[in-house]
Amino acid sequence: MPGQGCGKTVLARGPCAEVTQCSCGHIHLAMGPVTIRVEEEVLRAIGMTLAEALQQLGTPLEALPNEGAGPLAMSTLAGGGWKQ
Repeated sequence: MPGQGCGKTVLARGPCAEVTQCSCGHIHLAMGPVTIRVEEEVLRAIGMTLAEALQQLGTPLEALPNEGAGPLAMSTLAGGGWKQ
């Protein structure tokens, strides 16, 4: 039916990105003005790749600021650029 979209559920939201899932099952990874639609297994592979990159940089995931860490930590993570 025209004008009817899928209902989206937010799976995760941070200062630079948001991951949502449509009621039809699609997963959307939004980073600023770019949204990528992926399958769950691709999202898992992206997550593992990013975790490996952070490990190589010497940044454990636990050391990253969380959303409630305040504006200074969030701007550090976002590089002072755009925020979701």
